Parts: sequence; C-alpha cells; structure tokens
Amino acid sequence: MKKAYLLIYGNDVGSREHLKTWVDTSPLVITWRHDLPNMFYLISQASANELYESMVTTLGKKGRFLIIEASDNRQGLMLPDTWYLLRNKTHKPKTATPPKLAK
Repeated sequence: MKKAYLLIYGNDVGSREHLKTWVDTSPLVITWRHDLPNMFYLISQASANELYESMVTTLGKKGRFLIIEASDNRQGLMLPDTWYLLRNKTHKPKTATPPKLAK
C-alpha cells in the first residue's frame, strides 16, 4: 500500500540537490515533491524505517532528519498539487493543452 511521508532535514544532512540524488535513485521512493525548504514529500510502499536505512546507506549519518508518515489528521496552507499528492499518493495529472485553431 502506498504511503505519504514527510522527510524533514537539517542543513547538515546536505543540500536539496544532494538529497535529490537519493530520492531520484532509491527504488523505495515511487515519487516525490518539494515546495518548502528542507522538506520533501515522499510516496513509497516502504516503511519509514526502510526509507531511513536506504537514506543513511546512501547519504551517511550526518545531521538530523525525520521521516514521518503523513496521516489523514493533517491541515495547513499548502499548494493544491501538494494536497493532491498527499491525498492520492500520486502526482496530479497534467491537463492537456487544447490545440490551437487554424486561422
């Protein structure tokens, strides 16, 4: 079953680009998104512990971070695409651009 997680990390863990190397290559991460500093939204079928083990194996044990499942008990001011990802465990489908009419 797919689960949504928040990965919240301190600057000592690494830069956003550094963490992207892990989220982009980890077979445990189905998809991800970021729109806040020092945080990623992850979609995975793995447990938080499995994600932790994968992350420290790849990036090492430096700095502080938290991987926590985003439950239904949540509220906040977020972008619509973030809410869609957390609720549906997938990215919002892109709407097709209608073709332009020939003149």
